[in-house]
Amino acid sequence: MNSSLFFIPFLAAFVALVGTAIGGGSQDSKWVGHLALGIAASLIVLWIALDISNFKRFFSRKGAKYGAGSGVVVILGLGIIIGLAVLTSRPRFNKSLDVTRDQLNTLSEQSIKVAETIRDTKATIKITAYFSDENLEQTFRDLLFMFEARGSSFTVEYLNPQKEPTRAIADKITDLNTVIVRRENLETRLSTFSEEKLTNAFVNVLKDKSKKVYFTKGHGEGALRSEEATGFNFIVQELENTKIVVEDLSLLEAAKVPDDADAVIIAGPKYDFKEEETRILEDFLKRGGAVMTMVNGITPVETLNKMLEKFGLAYNSDFLILDPASQQAQMYTQNYTIVSGFDEFHPISRDFASQSQIALPMRSARTIREITDNPFQMKITLAGKTFEQQVRIKDVFAAADLTEVKRDRLDAGAFPVIAVASGKIPGPSTANNEQNPDDVKTDATSDNAATKSPETRLIVMGSVEFANNANITSAEQRDMFLNMTNYLLQDEDFISIRPKDMSKTELDMKSPISQIVFLLIVIVYPLFFLGTGTLYWLRRRRA
Repeated sequence: MNSSLFFIPFLAAFVALVGTAIGGGSQDSKWVGHLALGIAASLIVLWIALDISNFKRFFSRKGAKYGAGSGVVVILGLGIIIGLAVLTSRPRFNKSLDVTRDQLNTLSEQSIKVAETIRDTKATIKITAYFSDENLEQTFRDLLFMFEARGSSFTVEYLNPQKEPTRAIADKITDLNTVIVRRENLETRLSTFSEEKLTNAFVNVLKDKSKKVYFTKGHGEGALRSEEATGFNFIVQELENTKIVVEDLSLLEAAKVPDDADAVIIAGPKYDFKEEETRILEDFLKRGGAVMTMVNGITPVETLNKMLEKFGLAYNSDFLILDPASQQAQMYTQNYTIVSGFDEFHPISRDFASQSQIALPMRSARTIREITDNPFQMKITLAGKTFEQQVRIKDVFAAADLTEVKRDRLDAGAFPVIAVASGKIPGPSTANNEQNPDDVKTDATSDNAATKSPETRLIVMGSVEFANNANITSAEQRDMFLNMTNYLLQDEDFISIRPKDMSKTELDMKSPISQIVFLLIVIVYPLFFLGTGTLYWLRRRRA
């Protein structure tokens, strides 16, 4: 064969590989890959046409059979290389190397659960993405790619609102960079693009209906939508971002827990509840309700405690502090508590337990007492304990009890400050001495009724300071509160440590860059040696 034309097949292979790599970099560049394959095929045909006489002579030689076999081997080798290039151009084969300290370019546990929920339920999620800014569009594509890599499937349409004004008007687009996420008749919109925002958008359309949480008022609790230090505006916004409706509730005025309540939260009362209020809460829990209480140290809660004791938990009359000489006290202040011991099995804490360096700071905290022999036979889990060197002041009933503390009132160790009680409480028994024998249910029937009754869930926290505007300073504090709320609402699929919005340094190995790196290292470099080796072999045969 004419060695001067031998560069043509290698040029064809190179064009095919480069075009495939570029075409696989983005949806808008697929035509480059198709064009490159066409050019490569044309070059092969041109090579054969220009050297047709040598081809005929080659295949008529005695060693044609051997030569043909060698040619087939070369063609198969090139085919394998091209096949690898085609495969790696597919989105599922794109790989990202995350070198950030906190793995900021890797999906969080909650995002992974959401992605797997979309995959397992085969939810039909349609995404209409309007972008006029190419950088924002690429950011969104990269975010979506991470979910697709976990098996999620979406129907995505990218539009430029300036080129498609009719569609933009129909979809009521007011921001030129807006993404609409839809599932059936549910819809949510994004105008800022981060993992957290996209995850919450998927959560919103995956939930079939909103759930409702009531915060009690009338006992000095912080205002729900206040931006003051003692308010809960930040956490309320987080709840509403995950399709939870939040309202306040005066138990004395309503005289009951509303029928549409999915959970009730007692957030930092300064005064004790009245017996009428605790009876309302007790009845709600007996019906399979869900309640969370967050009470600071020193706050008198004798009446509330009597109700909690029936369900297996109670607040102790103590106050937690840090050793003044410790590094923790220098980092925070003395009246802080460090929670670092998490139950590795309970849904609200297991993701924290799997990350040993996580610690939750709590201010003005008290400990919780477990009552295993409780009337309703509730299962008790101590989900969060302080670190081993925490100091407790016993017998604290008022602020004056924190002055002139003697050594016999001090205790050190790991104390429970987050506890959960759960169980199914059967309805009121109809058994009495005058009941009709025909109305008596068998034990099996009673057990079946108990099994079908809703599960009662109670969470008791030894502090409220970690959840108010002044102190919810870390993503871990927010995550714990949202985990507890989702557990009360029986939305365990959305319990996890959530994505972090932080500044980041990244090494981007996605999209066209990963294809170029693959091309240079895996294809161009070996192809160069294959070509030079083949030319050398032909010259040796001619010599």
